[in-house]
Amino acid sequence: MRAFLVALALLTPLALAQEDPVVAQVGTETLTKSQFDLRFGLFAKSALRQLGLPDTEETRALLAQYRPQYLEALAEERALLQVAKAQGFWPRPEAVEARVQALMEAFPDENALAEALKGAGLPDLATYRLLLAEALALEALEGHYREKLQVSPAALKALWLLSPEYRHETLYCARHILLPTLEEAREALGRLEKGEPFAQVAQALSQDPGSKEAGGALGCEPQGTYIPAFESALLRLKPGEVSGPVGTPFGFHVILLEAVKPAGRYPLEEVAEELALGVKDRAWEKLAKALTRPYPIRLFPERL
Repeated sequence: MRAFLVALALLTPLALAQEDPVVAQVGTETLTKSQFDLRFGLFAKSALRQLGLPDTEETRALLAQYRPQYLEALAEERALLQVAKAQGFWPRPEAVEARVQALMEAFPDENALAEALKGAGLPDLATYRLLLAEALALEALEGHYREKLQVSPAALKALWLLSPEYRHETLYCARHILLPTLEEAREALGRLEKGEPFAQVAQALSQDPGSKEAGGALGCEPQGTYIPAFESALLRLKPGEVSGPVGTPFGFHVILLEAVKPAGRYPLEEVAEELALGVKDRAWEKLAKALTRPYPIRLFPERL
């Protein structure tokens, strides 16, 4: 009997290992399939939401092909978490608990909180607490090193000159007022002819939620941006001119061409922040690889 119990004790860990196999070895730590599945489930839910797709078995199946790539990314993240621990960037328990308490207070009772966690793809509050701690650790680690990354003005100017994406064709800066009927468009045009500012009329009358609050502003865009009827009317205008009512499938537009900017480059001061961010992103990627070098990664995608 004793021999049977010893054999059972030895077999149990083996059975558990088979049920939840290790899918990655990161330094001295392991990542199991259940840990991977939890995080891939959260990724899938977020990806489907961003794509505007329903979260169903069919749509999740479409993302299954990305499991090996996600495993690689997740393993790299686990290596960074080990760096964060080693360098003292792991959040204090009280800081994590304060966030957890704030979440709990946002719900009327434990059942409501549990339902919300389940809807987000989290099995329980303990899992939320763990993922929160990991997110704070990664944020602190990356923030620490990003603060040290500096991009010189000379480097930014060189990138600006060498990057074709910062050149543009002729740009047409416009505003519009969108109304459902021709009669309403003519009434808006009448208010403009009496001297009422275009932006003021747009804020009062326009049915375009994307530009109404900005006084109908559409920004400065190249030819080919708008649907043909709208663009044809826009291109016939001179700066400062207002069109008559223009019918499109969306309704009737009154269009103001504010300015025409000749082909050239977007001003450096307008794109400097974006340029610097891109440089820092690439620098952080290289630095992250260097930081995680002491934590070798072995992947077992066949166990997914």
